[in-house]
Amino acid sequence: MTWLSLIFVIYCLYMAASPSNAQFRNGCYNAASRQERRLCQIKRSLVERTAVAPSSGSCPKGCHKHGVCNEEIGRCDCPRHYTGPSCSDLAPNMAQLCAQYSLSLRECRKESECFNNCNQRGRCIGGMCHCQPGYWGMDCSISWGPNGKMQLLEGNYVPRKTGVKVYIYELPPNMTSWFIFSRMDRPLQFLFWQRLMSSGMRTLDGNEADYFFIPIYTRGALVREHLEWVLPYIQTTFPWWSKDNGHRHLIIHTGDMGINDLALTFRRHVNSSLSNITWLSHWGLQEYHPVARWDRAHRPGKDIVIPVMIMTQGFHQSPMNPRMEAEAKANGGPLVRNGTLFFAGRICGDRELPDPSTGKCGPGHEDYSLGVRQAVYLHHRKTKGFKIVPWTNSYLEDISTHKFCLAPAGGGHGKRQILVSFMGCLPVLIGDGVLQPFEPEIDWSKFSISVPEQDIPELPRILNNVPASDVAVKQKRLKCAAQHMFYSSSLGAILGEDGRYDAFETLMEILRVRREHPDVPPEKYQKVDERFRKFVNCELDDSEEVPLCTQGTELQVEGRKSCKDCRHKDGVGAIFFSTAGGMLCCESDDMTMCPRAWA
Repeated sequence: MTWLSLIFVIYCLYMAASPSNAQFRNGCYNAASRQERRLCQIKRSLVERTAVAPSSGSCPKGCHKHGVCNEEIGRCDCPRHYTGPSCSDLAPNMAQLCAQYSLSLRECRKESECFNNCNQRGRCIGGMCHCQPGYWGMDCSISWGPNGKMQLLEGNYVPRKTGVKVYIYELPPNMTSWFIFSRMDRPLQFLFWQRLMSSGMRTLDGNEADYFFIPIYTRGALVREHLEWVLPYIQTTFPWWSKDNGHRHLIIHTGDMGINDLALTFRRHVNSSLSNITWLSHWGLQEYHPVARWDRAHRPGKDIVIPVMIMTQGFHQSPMNPRMEAEAKANGGPLVRNGTLFFAGRICGDRELPDPSTGKCGPGHEDYSLGVRQAVYLHHRKTKGFKIVPWTNSYLEDISTHKFCLAPAGGGHGKRQILVSFMGCLPVLIGDGVLQPFEPEIDWSKFSISVPEQDIPELPRILNNVPASDVAVKQKRLKCAAQHMFYSSSLGAILGEDGRYDAFETLMEILRVRREHPDVPPEKYQKVDERFRKFVNCELDDSEEVPLCTQGTELQVEGRKSCKDCRHKDGVGAIFFSTAGGMLCCESDDMTMCPRAWA
């Protein structure tokens, strides 16, 4: 560095060092404006880290100026406002492009929150981590190791000792990071990606992988365009698809109707690829439904029904929470559930209220909820002990004071079977041919009531005839079952749990059993695999408790932080995706420090 350059840098440092009342992360990052101080930008440029063994010439010259070189395949990845082989050209029609991602022109270009906070190896500019030279990947976690092989987190990544290994395709950022997490509808694929990293189940070696994850966003207007491009791209760029014609590939689809959200003509067009992929979906309709006229969307043993990611706050007030149980005991005993059946929510498919005198919905949308919500309201809106209403201002209280809660489908998949489970209310499942999350791998009959659609008029007799002893047993089992339905290792604890049995871990256990017992039908997994049986019943004894942050502002368990504290710590954004490793890594910005006592 020349004396002239040094004087210039000192001058810039002096000019940038202005006082501010804003809170900065390490004195650099403004949480309110989501901007980095100019002072820190200059400091960082002087001590910029470089990967151990950066490759030379794998990407077009100049890629690093605005883009990031994916050195595994020599692809230069661009932020939203640049394009071209080396990301050297300003993108045309920016306003139109930004609108596709629900962004204004200004939002498209500025710094923002990025996945895993770029693992402190880059800056988030224009919808992607602009990684420091020699690092690449959606979160700058990949680099070359001294042995010439790719490595994660500079070789400090610790693989899990047991379980499956999953290879993640690093797709171009327009299919992944260009979206704004806070505006995405059901971004579950990013939660899965983040947990694969923090759990130690990710591998960069496709030869050792048990499964291959395609992290494409399956909601919105860009789905067809992205799928049409990405499937041939994977098949021709990487060698892994051809090994088994894609049968070990996974896609998460969060739409209401599962794969049937995709147009039939499109599904037929790419059927040879789509049919081989395992779909992780919320919608478990396994046979044609004659009333709704909805086609089958789920293949048991091939696809897996996964729980909806519910981020609503307040469930830490569940009667099953140890803190709430202790409070109830101190006040004279457990909460009494005097009501029989509860449901509050949309009744008619057109969002109009049903006629209060006749109990009927207007014409049209009869297929909504398979006709279940309409029929239950029609027959039982005035039944003693039943509270079936379109709306209530005491929702969680009503769930907590009824024995049973209706858990119907909606415009496809529902979420109340999960939601009411958190609150200790036994789900009443009505929907012929519909499998619930992790069914048949998990037997829902042990902690819920299933009623055929034709028996809706008989609901009072059916529910009142369930012995009190059976209700008590099912409710006791529900505390374990609810853990399998919630992504607590990412969203924080609601029942004082430690995350070892959460929805992510349950999915990974099912994939493990499938790998080890490929010819066994899923309903028999617990019979052939003792570890899985213990896992389903929350009986594993080979792990220590892991501290999770807890939902709610008060501390539910002594020594565990509130998730609110984690979301706002050190100026990192409020969304857990932007914290390296998510809420599981509440105590540290270093993903290698994530607790994994159950590994």
